[in-house]
Amino acid sequence: MRKVIIRSGQPIYKHVRLPLPGTILVRTGQEVKAGDVLAEATLPDQFQVFDIVTHLGISPTRLDEYLKRLNGEAVRKGDVIAQKPGLITRIFRASQDGKIVSLREGRVTLAMGERKLQVKSPIAGTIVELIPGFGAVVGLSGSVIQGVWSNGLSAKGDFTRLAFDFNDPQQRGNLPEVEGKIVFSDSLISLDRFQALAAKKPAGIVLPSLMPALVSQALESTVAVMSLCGFGDQGVDPASSELMDSMQGKDVYLLADEQKRTAELILPGGAGQKSALFDEEAALKVGSLVRFLGEPYLGSTGSVVELPERPERLPSGIIARVAVVERQEGSLIRVPVTNILLLDANP
Repeated sequence: MRKVIIRSGQPIYKHVRLPLPGTILVRTGQEVKAGDVLAEATLPDQFQVFDIVTHLGISPTRLDEYLKRLNGEAVRKGDVIAQKPGLITRIFRASQDGKIVSLREGRVTLAMGERKLQVKSPIAGTIVELIPGFGAVVGLSGSVIQGVWSNGLSAKGDFTRLAFDFNDPQQRGNLPEVEGKIVFSDSLISLDRFQALAAKKPAGIVLPSLMPALVSQALESTVAVMSLCGFGDQGVDPASSELMDSMQGKDVYLLADEQKRTAELILPGGAGQKSALFDEEAALKVGSLVRFLGEPYLGSTGSVVELPERPERLPSGIIARVAVVERQEGSLIRVPVTNILLLDANP
């Protein structure tokens, strides 16, 4: 089942890899800092395409007669690639050093110059595994709070839990200075509040949940944005709240996973690393802390008190496996396990 991790002393592993094969620049066991280059690949700086048939005025069937270089061959600036003799000799020369990478349909493609494509460590840690030809896995331990949505941007800065009431007329317009910080607000953030907060130039903004109308604004923002619970009007769960209190005033990372559109709030330091490189399979059991995903309890949390073995027929007519959950205010409800999210939190 789906889960999010909210724990201190948690082993954290970040896979850093190139999108295409390259050269790995680190070794297993090496200590790295945030921003250190782990792997790089060399790419052409630009391409030049020349239509030989059209520009030299030749028949496609006689192309080989006029070509002076083969596919895959390196060339120097000024080298003749193709030539048609006559009263007026027509010549195609390489404008820069490069390599012929394609000869198709009477067109020559030259790859010229080079540039480096690099991937860097998003966080300080130890290289625990190499990804042959592509990159490495950086490991560390620390406190981590996983969110369920982000705008794909990462950031680093002092963590600040805003003690600011957006509804207080006396505080309105007097937001504290948060430039370069990772800030969290318990308040419901509307569009104007988000814009006011972003205008203070924080490095990142962490919210309990994100109003749907703010999604496009967050995606266009240059500030890293993370939602703990997803979308809607949901409050922060007790486990995340307690762990964020321990992060107050400390240097944290907000690291996004661009492919999954999720993020993690990380405070490095704590217990030693485990040897395992992968998360254990999520296991729902009696005593598990869970967050509700469906209405009318969306975003609220509780503890599992019973897990009936047999599926049950719900009022909607659906037959599904259920969990009996005690909500924070003490009520007991039966809910399909597909409608809850396991919070892997410290006891």
